[in-house]
Amino acid sequence: MTDNYDLVIVGTGPNGAIIANQVHQQAPEATILVLEAGREITSVPGEHLVEADESAMNASYDDLMRRARQIEYVKDAVSMSAIEGDGWDPESSGVFPAAFFGHNFAAFPGASVAWNIGGMGVHWTAATPWPYAEEIPAFLPRDEWDADLETARGLLRTYVGPLVAGVHNPFEQPLFAALREAVPSPDPAREFGYMPMGGVPRQGEPFARTGPRDIAPFVFDGSEPNVTLRSGVLVHRIEHDGSRVTGLAYRDLVTGEESTAHGAQVMIAGDALRTPQLLWASGIRPTALGAYLNEHATIDGEVDIDASRFGLTDADIIQPPAGEPFIGSFWSPSIGAARPAHGQLMEREFEGRHKLSVGWYCATEIRAENRIEFSDELTDALGMPHMTVHFSYSDADLQEIRRTQEVQRTAAAVIGNFPTEDREVQPPGASLHYTGTVRMGPDDDGTSVVDTNGRVWGFDNLYLAGNGVIPTALTCNSTLTGATLSVRIARAVASSL
Repeated sequence: MTDNYDLVIVGTGPNGAIIANQVHQQAPEATILVLEAGREITSVPGEHLVEADESAMNASYDDLMRRARQIEYVKDAVSMSAIEGDGWDPESSGVFPAAFFGHNFAAFPGASVAWNIGGMGVHWTAATPWPYAEEIPAFLPRDEWDADLETARGLLRTYVGPLVAGVHNPFEQPLFAALREAVPSPDPAREFGYMPMGGVPRQGEPFARTGPRDIAPFVFDGSEPNVTLRSGVLVHRIEHDGSRVTGLAYRDLVTGEESTAHGAQVMIAGDALRTPQLLWASGIRPTALGAYLNEHATIDGEVDIDASRFGLTDADIIQPPAGEPFIGSFWSPSIGAARPAHGQLMEREFEGRHKLSVGWYCATEIRAENRIEFSDELTDALGMPHMTVHFSYSDADLQEIRRTQEVQRTAAAVIGNFPTEDREVQPPGASLHYTGTVRMGPDDDGTSVVDTNGRVWGFDNLYLAGNGVIPTALTCNSTLTGATLSVRIARAVASSL
């Protein structure tokens, strides 16, 4: 089977959905094909799991998020999925450790991938803090960045305010005051407060986190005749003549049927692991492909909230609506080089205890030696190139981790007792916020894979989007930063149609 479209997009996660939304808005007559290897994980493709009608799925998400440990969510999500023995069931859906496919991730053991329609966009906590200072690519015009950031905020439905609507939380303002004093900021716009969240607060219901179907509903509901979604198909090769993509070879994972899709423009909007893997498999191998793998270090922790410190009692704890894991979601922003540390603090009640998870991220150095090595001989469970990750913390990284642990300790100490066993540096990869493997750059100098419009160097019609494109070291969650770049990239794609 052969298809011809104006644009072919690979990937249905938030970035693929943003590309589809923006291109369709700017070029409504363009025909778009969206290809996805996974299947729907609920009866409504692309919806966030917190909104799932399936009570078991919603309850699982609720329970796992209440633990507020991302590594546990991935671990338990695997056991929830349809994995048969040691084999691979292409009908499975969920989040899987990257090593499950047969790769060597010993140096990056927390790494995981989504395998479902909507990608990580149906699983995420929905935190959408924005980057600051050195986190913003300096080579992009600032006025364009600011405008694209606002567009991305709108598409992700970024909201700043109480997570539980219509209910006064007496702990909220005392927590704000205590943490603003403990972890002060010279920038009033970057002081401790509400975590920006992608979604809509609803009285008496869980916070409606944004899923890809909220970004581009027509991709998932079939309402737009010019847009086609094809799921359960693996794109395994980009066909090209060295400067132009001539087709995308893909295989139905159940029947094995091989097909080719042709697009005037081609967009690969996968994750930071599988996008470079596909380019390598296709013989598209810029020097920087798979290199500069970056991730902020993740330092987990939790503290029991001492109500008496705030003149309150445990009777003052509010209860979130059924299906909502958290009472509140708060943010301690980084302030650039002076404190490249970002705090994500989630208030919840779990196993009878009133807790504040005090997770902190700190920036790590961008180094070419932190990279993915692809094999030309070995393949994974899907027949794609085997990956070995090389990743380590530099001495400067370890120093920054220690400094961030002190910030975390200082913040937690004003909330309650912070035992040593309730804090730990998570294994590399556990944040799920990987960047840099197909990074953007202003010059084709061997340190980037795409130009400032997301187009692969040396190609006329091949574009990349997703967190792998992010060229800077982040302290904040990567979703909004990647989304902002996707808005920019979509504009370039639309103008080429």
